Amino acid sequence: MSLYGALFSGVSGLQAQSSAMGAISDNVTNINTVGYKGTKVNFQTLVTQQTSLTQYSAGGVQSKPHMGVDIQGLLQATTSATDMGISGSGFFVVSDQAENPEGYAYTRAGSFNIDKDGYLQNTGGYYMQGWPLENWDGTAAAATVNIDGNTYQKSYNSANGDTYYINPNAVDATNLQALNLSTIGGTARATSTLTMGANLPKDALVGATSKTNGLIFDSLGSSHNLVYTWVKRAQNAWDVEVTPPEGSTYVTIDDQTTSHRTYFSAGRLDFTAVPESGDSFTMDIGGTAYTFGFNAGVDRNLTDTGNANSASLGGYVDATTNNGDTIDINGVTFTLVNGTPANEREIDVSTLATQTEVAAAVADTAESYFDKFYGPGYYVQAAGTSVQSTFTINNATGAGGLAASGAVDFGADNTFSIDTTGKSLSQILDQLGLQVNAALAKEFGALPVSDSSPASWGGRVPGESGIIFRNADTGNSISVDASALTDSSNNAAVMQTSVYTVPSLDSTVRWTNTATSGNYALKFNGDGTPDKFFGSDETGASDPRSQIKIGWATGALNMDGSDAPPGSSAISQFWGNYNSNDGFTQLAGKYQLNYINQNGNKFGNFAGLSIGNDGVVTALFDNGVTTPIFMIPIATFVNPNGMQSLTGNVFQETTNSGLPTVREAGEAGSGTVNQATLEASTVDLGTEFTNMITTQRAYSAAAKIITTADDMLTELVNIKR
Repeated sequence: MSLYGALFSGVSGLQAQSSAMGAISDNVTNINTVGYKGTKVNFQTLVTQQTSLTQYSAGGVQSKPHMGVDIQGLLQATTSATDMGISGSGFFVVSDQAENPEGYAYTRAGSFNIDKDGYLQNTGGYYMQGWPLENWDGTAAAATVNIDGNTYQKSYNSANGDTYYINPNAVDATNLQALNLSTIGGTARATSTLTMGANLPKDALVGATSKTNGLIFDSLGSSHNLVYTWVKRAQNAWDVEVTPPEGSTYVTIDDQTTSHRTYFSAGRLDFTAVPESGDSFTMDIGGTAYTFGFNAGVDRNLTDTGNANSASLGGYVDATTNNGDTIDINGVTFTLVNGTPANEREIDVSTLATQTEVAAAVADTAESYFDKFYGPGYYVQAAGTSVQSTFTINNATGAGGLAASGAVDFGADNTFSIDTTGKSLSQILDQLGLQVNAALAKEFGALPVSDSSPASWGGRVPGESGIIFRNADTGNSISVDASALTDSSNNAAVMQTSVYTVPSLDSTVRWTNTATSGNYALKFNGDGTPDKFFGSDETGASDPRSQIKIGWATGALNMDGSDAPPGSSAISQFWGNYNSNDGFTQLAGKYQLNYINQNGNKFGNFAGLSIGNDGVVTALFDNGVTTPIFMIPIATFVNPNGMQSLTGNVFQETTNSGLPTVREAGEAGSGTVNQATLEASTVDLGTEFTNMITTQRAYSAAAKIITTADDMLTELVNIKR
């Protein structure tokens, strides 16, 4: 048995060394294969159980190939932006099909190129798989990633137009998508996140204001400017409003709670031409309809509500006789005095001779008084010897016999009119702004905080052809219908050509709450960090991000938080964390804008891409805009050396390797992605040639065993001869 055993032992040596030579040949031939992992053949003894203490039974040797999948290859720089190498552990997730793949493989061969359909495909014929990125729409269930201060979500639009939120832990055709660069082309992305940080001056007086300009983009790629006005209301307390940009229908600021209660709401109407004579538009304010007309030869600045809003001064005699006479307008008493007035509600009539002069003086004094509390408007005017008002007039008994004359008919209830004859659009808008403010003041009363911004309920936007109007109602939206306004060529005279509404406020967090309520947009701690946003701290709303919603009349999608057209995601607004100085602060010094970022962009053509160490693929456009569009995941295994090698320099999971764990690059020990680099083969040519020599010698020795055993068998056979 020993001689025959020696023969078979030699045969096993030949087989084992042949296997080793095969591995060496593969290693040498793949010396320049990107991402190739060299195979080393180890040997183990093959032992035959010994049944005798005096006789030896030969066994042999077995080869045990070992592929060093976990060995890092040298990263070498290339000139291709689509070449990628992994520094550290893990694999790219790939598939042999770009669309609807039925299976996945894993590779470190990152020599990707763009195929005819725009997909990234490596030299082995496998397509890159990963997570598309979109602007975060505020959905709590979405897997989000923060890039340069902006929040994106791992999602894509399915074939039926629905947004699919990716589960980043799953490896399947639903949660992994192939990167297709041909679909980028040009891009315009609506702003969905806006982050800002600034210092509001601690020593500012109550009523002082500061302004912040925020650039945003709508869904069509048009840029707009949001003007924030910060108003100091009390010690460590600030409020804010946002001016609706041109072409918008409304802007709201909603708080950070899950219900997003509306804190501030304002609308806008933009004119492109002088409206044709006879045209008018309507505004429903607080449940009351107001009409604003444009007519030749008619100016009507007061409204008729059916109340006694006119008083005759026909009983005026002289300053001595009528000294102390009063007139009550909207609950405010104005007094005629013969001498220097003691306050802003007294009218000196000592130098006035006629009833008409007195009526004009009363109207001027009352108008100035109400302008202070309601903002500039048309509230009181003189008409001959009468005083007329938007508000109810109740006159007190006086020696002069002043008498209320009852309701005055101006042609129609709650109707304003502007004489457009010889007036420019700018002049018309100046007057219209005062009329709109008068109507708002009629419904909403005095401004909640005097001598501070806003100075009125509404009015013309300075330097622009637009009218803004703030809503103070918690039960009614403001409805605007300007669809009938046309110019002399019968073209639309306004940008907002459809009926639209300006949302109402929440009764709890509305900006019109008085200072005693303690509800402010920003309430600061004693160390200058934010304590509360809109009256809530971290105990009431763990996420400090609030929202801005915008309606558009430009054809762009409304930023209203709806899931489908005509809406899109609202703008997530970040002013910093609670009790932290990473956003807004209130410290000594001047107002200072520290940073402002947003994630929208205007239209631009695709010009290239960059890939970060975190696997984020950023599209570069010829307008200078950069937009994250994709994220390359890294799959790791408990035992990567237990994977099965497949043609194309890819690997497949096995029971020995365990299931893959898909992570973001650089997370929890996974490797990072390096652009314009390739991982070289781990084969060392010097080592392989040395191994080739030793393998050849071992093979020859095994063959010598066979020939020697054969000679010995020959001698044994010759004994019989």
